Amino acid sequence: MGETEMDSMQMDAGSTSKDRAVGKRKKRVPRIGKKAEEPSVRKTVKETRRRPPPVYKVTLPVFERHRFEFNKWWMQLWGDLIGSMENKTTIPSARFTDVASGMSSGCPVTTLQPFEVKISPKENSGLTWPLHVYGYVAARDLVDYKRNIIFERGRDNCQIITDGFPYLALTGPARAVVLDDPVYFEIDLKVKGIGQSEDQDLIFVADSFSNPQPLESALFNRAFTGKISTVELTFGQIIKSVEAAVSMKVVHGSWPDGFRGCFAAKTASINDFTIGLLVIGDNGLPRADDGTIKLQRHVVCAEIGQGDYLEVFVRAYGVGGQQLYDTIYFTPQERGRLKGALNVDTCEIEVTISWSLIMSF
Repeated sequence: MGETEMDSMQMDAGSTSKDRAVGKRKKRVPRIGKKAEEPSVRKTVKETRRRPPPVYKVTLPVFERHRFEFNKWWMQLWGDLIGSMENKTTIPSARFTDVASGMSSGCPVTTLQPFEVKISPKENSGLTWPLHVYGYVAARDLVDYKRNIIFERGRDNCQIITDGFPYLALTGPARAVVLDDPVYFEIDLKVKGIGQSEDQDLIFVADSFSNPQPLESALFNRAFTGKISTVELTFGQIIKSVEAAVSMKVVHGSWPDGFRGCFAAKTASINDFTIGLLVIGDNGLPRADDGTIKLQRHVVCAEIGQGDYLEVFVRAYGVGGQQLYDTIYFTPQERGRLKGALNVDTCEIEVTISWSLIMSF
């Protein structure tokens, strides 16, 4: 959006005929036009040159005793507060969406945004593709010390991963992961065998992450190597961020027959990686009777500041190579809701972002 044009200079309407007779005129005073505000929801965004975020990679070994040592240590510290190591965070997302300005104790904070979890079997591990994986990936922050689930599958609901796509289908976090140093990543994954006695421990990780560069958003890749596999966790550190809870609803038309696709989001600060919200397979768009779409993930964090945005988009793929694409940009807010629309052929999807400040303690 450009600036409004300057209003033309005008003669003061109060000039008298006597003034005009003697050739005296009051000074023309221009009225300064205000710069039109950018809309908070828009279909395009002004491209700005951003320095790519720094990328930090590290490889860390893991040891079998970590499981027992970590569980014992964590319960000694926080057992009275969490009750059990298996308990999950009960703090919901969008806590302060409807709280009036100045009434909440939340604020923009540095958060961690999980992007990918990749599994690579080691040579001579005895593992063969495809792998039937179950277990969990979680983060524990100092907000409530409980598991904030990023991925979770039971043995009867394994994810089948292949050599061509060795990534876990993430479903979390349930709320923002707050980087009040440190955050602990907890990973416990297994491979399903023909019988339960033939299941194998893929890897167990209990690793702390502290804030090495607090003044800028950055990308991190941590590769954890165990006896039979390596698990790579890729996540972003997003400074001065707010929480965005995403919901979607079909308000007109229907998803085109035979189309696969996905919904995803990304932020201005780390726009080379996307946060997958839903993968749409052969069974079509999963939705409730009222049109609400059943997303796999719904919590995203985005920087709040001049020029920052949260991009939400849809891609759809039909037979014969037909592709449909639509995107929408939201300006991050401290609270409240913003609505926009994505269109896939005749299907109109209302996207609602519930913005919230984040409680750090």
